[in-house]
Amino acid sequence: MLKMYGISACALVSIVALALPCAAQQNPWNGSWKMDRSTFKYDGPTFSIAADADGFSVTRDGKAGPKVPCDGKTSAQSNGRTTTCRKIAAGFELENTSDGRPVSKVKIEISPDGNKINQTRDISPPDGVPFTLTSTSTRISAGPGLSGTWKETAISTSRDTGVLAIQISGDSVDFKETDDDKPITCKLDGSPTTITGTQTMTVKQDDPRTLKVTYSSSGKVDRENTLVLSSDGKTLTETDITPAPWPSTMSVMFHRP
Repeated sequence: MLKMYGISACALVSIVALALPCAAQQNPWNGSWKMDRSTFKYDGPTFSIAADADGFSVTRDGKAGPKVPCDGKTSAQSNGRTTTCRKIAAGFELENTSDGRPVSKVKIEISPDGNKINQTRDISPPDGVPFTLTSTSTRISAGPGLSGTWKETAISTSRDTGVLAIQISGDSVDFKETDDDKPITCKLDGSPTTITGTQTMTVKQDDPRTLKVTYSSSGKVDRENTLVLSSDGKTLTETDITPAPWPSTMSVMFHRP
C-alpha cells in the first residue's frame, strides 16, 4: 500500500505506569500487525486535466504542469528523464525512463460513462522488485473526455501484503511496512535513515503510544505517518498525510493476527 514507512519495555512501563510486570511484559509495539481493510479510508487529491488532440497537461494545487505531447515520439523531461506518450481508445499510454533506464509504464483510461478515470502504473524501482500501483478518480466538473476536474478516491498497490511488522530494541526500531520486502532500521529520536539516494525516513516516539514516521526527499517532506497504539495494546491506528502538491489523507486500523 502506501509507505507507512520504543525504548525498552521496562522504560515504557516506568514512564506511563502500565499495570503489568516489567520482567514479563514484552514491548507492546513489537510483532506483526494485520490490516483491517474494512477500516481503510482515503481522501485523495483534487487535480485538473486539460486534454486535446495533441496531448494533455495536469494542474495540481493550482500549478499547471508542462503539456505532454502524445504523438508517439519520445520527449525529454528534466533530470535526464524522457516520456513517450501514445493515444489509445479511452485515453493515453506513457512510458517513462530515467538516464535511459525504464522507470514506469502508465495507462490513463476514462470509464465508458465519462465519470471515472482509472490509472495503472507499472513501476520499476532501480533497486527493487517491479510493482503495480492503481488509482481511481471521480469527476467533479464536466469534460469533455478527460478534460475537467477530478478527485482521487481510491488507491492500491500490488506490493501490499496487509502486514506491518515492528520490532523495538533499545533506542532503535526495525520497521517493515506492508509494501516492503525487508525492514528498515531507524533510531527512535527522529534522526534520518537513508532509504535510497536522497530519500530518508525518520521515526520519533512522541510518547509511549505514538510513533511518528516521516518520509522525505532532498530534505522535503513527502509524507507523515502517525501510528497510535490502543490502551489495551491490541490495535494500531495509522493516519498518513501527504502534503501539496498532491495532498491526501489515509487512515486504517491494524490488529494482532
